[in-house]
Amino acid sequence: MSEARVLVVHGGRFGQSAKIAAAMRRTLGEKGLPSDLAPLTARTAIDPSAHAAVLLVTSVRYGHFDKNAYRLVERNRSWLETHPAQLVTVSLTARKPEKRDPQVHSYTKKFLDKSGWKGRVAVVAGALEYPRYNLLDRSMIQLIMRITDGPTDPSAAIEYTDWDQVAETAQSFAELVSNHPREQ
Repeated sequence: MSEARVLVVHGGRFGQSAKIAAAMRRTLGEKGLPSDLAPLTARTAIDPSAHAAVLLVTSVRYGHFDKNAYRLVERNRSWLETHPAQLVTVSLTARKPEKRDPQVHSYTKKFLDKSGWKGRVAVVAGALEYPRYNLLDRSMIQLIMRITDGPTDPSAAIEYTDWDQVAETAQSFAELVSNHPREQ
């Protein structure tokens, strides 16, 4: 493999994970790392002949990761153990800075334990966009926000994502990929 390509995978329901993944991909490109962008689906796969690293940007919904994130890890476990890998959890609970620590973020800890993920981990805040949600999602998220002292106004649209944190995470990952020995 002559060129270190990064597979950037994004999973989420309302678009913030895709937006974060696209920003991280731009940063990787600025650091000289070409990448492929793919949605997280049941068929998402890492191509060992094309990819030197993977960046998985996926959201938590009602405390759970997408089943396809678990599938991706399970199907590619041996590859992931020998190549640079970064998980980026996108979560509304991370609107509070203390919840951005992967060792504190309970949903990420649960994913790490259950999936056996061994790569790097970051937690970034997502976006709250009540006007985009259907009645069930809006009601559920309002309930969660009441419990966690968050906004419940159904017209609220707040982007909590710390774009500096996103850029720093991508830059750090780019450095890891660039310094990782590649197969020839």
